[in-house]
Parts: sequence; C-alpha cells; structure tokens
Amino acid sequence: MGVASDRFSSLPDSVLLHILSFLPFDDVVRTTLLCKQWKPLWSFSTSLNFIHRPKDFISLKKFASFVDKSLINLHCNHSSITKLHLDFPFKRCFSSDVTVWVLFAITHKVKELNLILSSDAEDLYKLPKRLFSNPYIEKVNWVGCKFDKVEVFRWDSLRELRIGSIEFCDDMVRKVVFGSPWLELLELDNCWGFKRLDLVGGKVSKLVVNGYNGEAIKKNSMLLDFEVVEIEAPCVKVLELNGCFRRMNNIQLKNVMSCVSVKLDFQFTKDEERVNYVDMLVGMIGSLRHVKDVMLGTWCIEVMSSWPMKSLPFSMSSYECLTLHTPIQERYLPGIVRILQSSSNLRMLIIHMAPPYFEFETCFIPLAYDVYSVGGRCQLSMLSKDCGLHLKKIRICCFEGMRSGQEVLFLRDLLLICANLEEMIIEWRSGHQNSSIRDASDEFVAESLLMAQRRSRNAVILFKN
Repeated sequence: MGVASDRFSSLPDSVLLHILSFLPFDDVVRTTLLCKQWKPLWSFSTSLNFIHRPKDFISLKKFASFVDKSLINLHCNHSSITKLHLDFPFKRCFSSDVTVWVLFAITHKVKELNLILSSDAEDLYKLPKRLFSNPYIEKVNWVGCKFDKVEVFRWDSLRELRIGSIEFCDDMVRKVVFGSPWLELLELDNCWGFKRLDLVGGKVSKLVVNGYNGEAIKKNSMLLDFEVVEIEAPCVKVLELNGCFRRMNNIQLKNVMSCVSVKLDFQFTKDEERVNYVDMLVGMIGSLRHVKDVMLGTWCIEVMSSWPMKSLPFSMSSYECLTLHTPIQERYLPGIVRILQSSSNLRMLIIHMAPPYFEFETCFIPLAYDVYSVGGRCQLSMLSKDCGLHLKKIRICCFEGMRSGQEVLFLRDLLLICANLEEMIIEWRSGHQNSSIRDASDEFVAESLLMAQRRSRNAVILFKN
C-alpha cells in the first residue's frame, strides 16, 4: 500500500491535475485530505465539473453556495480555464447565480462550456447576450436554456455545438452557421421550432438530430398540423437521425452528396394512418443511395416490412457496411430480407439483436406470419444467393440464444448465401446470467450452423462473451 502511494505521489502535478479534471469538483476538493502534495492542487484545477447528485442529499441552495465559493477561490489563481461544466435541476430563482457563473467563464476565456440545466419548459434559463460573441469558446453543450432575440453570433473558434430541449428556429440555424466559421459538429437533442436545417455555407461535417419535441409547439401555439423538416447539408459527411420525432410526419434530405456514413434509428409517433411512411423512406434512402456505411433502426425496418411487393423500390447496391438494430422476429424479418436482397455489394453486416429502444404504438404489418414456414415446413432459404456474394464478415451482437428459433434459421440462411464469407462472430448479450442455457444454445447453434457451413467453407464461426 505504501509503495503504491509513493508511486502515485511521484507523479508530476500536471498529471495529477489531468486526473482531477475527470472528477466532480466536490470530489476534487476532497482530495486535499489525501496528503500534503494534494492539498493545494484543487485550487489550480482548470477543468471545473459542478454536478448536483441527489444521492449526496445536498440542497440546491448549498450546491449554489459551493459553486460560488469555489469560483471565488479559483479566481485569483487563473487567468483562463479550460472547461466549466454545470449540471443540476434548474429553477428560475437560480437565474442570477447561473449568469454570474457563466460570466466568470467568459471572463476567464473558457474553451468548453456545458450547461446541463434540467427544468420545466416554463423555467428555461435565458442565456446572457455576452455569450453570443466569444472568440475563445470551442465546445458547448446547453440543455434547458433559451436564446432570446439574438441578432448575430460571433463564435470564431467554435467547433462543437450541442443543444438540447431548446427552441431552435430556422433563422437561428442560419445565424449560427454564418457566425461559426469553424463549426464541425451540430447536435440537436429533442429540440423544436425548426422546419429547415439549412447548413449551406458552413463547414458542418457531422449532423446529429436526436428526436424532435413537436409537443412543445403544440403547447405553445394553436398549430395542429404535423411538421415536415427539410435538411440541406452539402458538407455533412456523417448524418445521424435518432429517437422519437413527435408531431412530425416527414423528413426530406437535400444536397447530402458528401455523406459517407448515415444512421437512421428514429421513429415517428402515430399519425392516424395519414402518412405513407414507405414513400418517405423511399425518398430518404434515394437521397443517400451513394452512401457506403449505413445503420438502420427497428422502426425503419418495420416500415420496409410493410412494403406490398417482394422487393424494395430502390437499390442499396452502394452499401458496403450495413448495421441493423433489430431483433430477429416475425415483425421485422420481411424488412430484413428485403434490405439484404437490395444490398448486393455488402462486405460487412452487423446485426444488433437487442430489443428496440421503444415500443411502437402500432404494427405496420397487418398480419404477422412466419417467413420461414410454408405449409408447416421450413423453407431452405428466404434469401437469394446473389445478395451475399461479396459478404466477408458478419457480426451478431446481443445474442440471447434460442428465443424464437428464427435466429438460428436466419443465421443459417446467411451462411448458405455467403460463399466468400471469412468469419461470423456471435457475441452474447452482456449480463446474460444462465450459463447452462447459454452453453446448450451455443452447442445447438454451432451444430446447426456447421451443417450450413458447407457453402461458406472458409468461414470461421466464433462465439464471444
């Protein structure tokens, strides 16, 4: 114990300060009790993480007082700070406190400012105007805040902008793009108010939209129509659409020819059957037909399952790496099969068999059926042999064994169509407890797949924990 302590104490102060930068600031202060070397270090920390943890049973007033005292003590030791992170349940009565802390960060040329202020819609924190003209800030993450009558943004160094639970109208989007010449990442988390994400003229290379809170518009206005959002992003290379898009019935992609990686793992809320979601996906995927790395979520796969024809009305032949987030169930198998049949040039296939993040309000398939059963007998294969011609690697994640029996049939089919397959990796879901069931499933799955391996003679089948 003494040797370990000496080794730790022998580290230079710069390394110790780097270690402290990962801790909440109250824990940083507690390190003064470790030894004499640690006692003065906290006052030289430039990465400040103030996180209110309910388990500590500290009132919000005491939390605010602690932040005040800490910043006062730090003021004399620093002309600049690297990061200020504030995370607590915000109430309107703390507005002046937060403003003082933000102005402290501005005065000390902060490079990263995170304001994670969970609050009700009526208690959103109003960001100070001085924040919108800042030559030093490089990264921001603001949740539960609001922009109020911003005429112009001047963020000469900003590279990453993440905002959540904020009204972000079209005019604000354009001002941010024009006022942030080096902005590379734009992430919107459950925001609302925008109908057109126009990124023309900017350098945004990654766009992430995590849901759309259309319910906020419904509460704050008389608008009853569902929204249509248009995304025009000529420089975006990575596009992600995740989560639930409330009170929205269409997403249109325009001028996205720079995209090389796309993730579509979103869902729409029920729209009383007024929208043809297949047509919407046809338009989206048609705009992304050049992309080589694609991830499709459960909702998109279910929509494709509802297509009345055997094949999809678009080609996915450009896809080289395809990730599907879906369990292998009757509800999704028709869509999975159609996607694979349209992806004739796949090199790598990844399937996350974990359940969807959310339960769908309705099933798009009017009558569930077993795609592997005809007259009570299993068919040899539902997949054409052409669709696996170039497939080299298959990775199955979150495998849980024999839940429905269709998992093994599906994996068998993949082996039957992949003459040039090099490896199939099957990873068990983490936390799977029953080792006896897992061992039995391993043996049964292995035997079933080895029987189909004769077509993929060079394939190696691996099971991983």
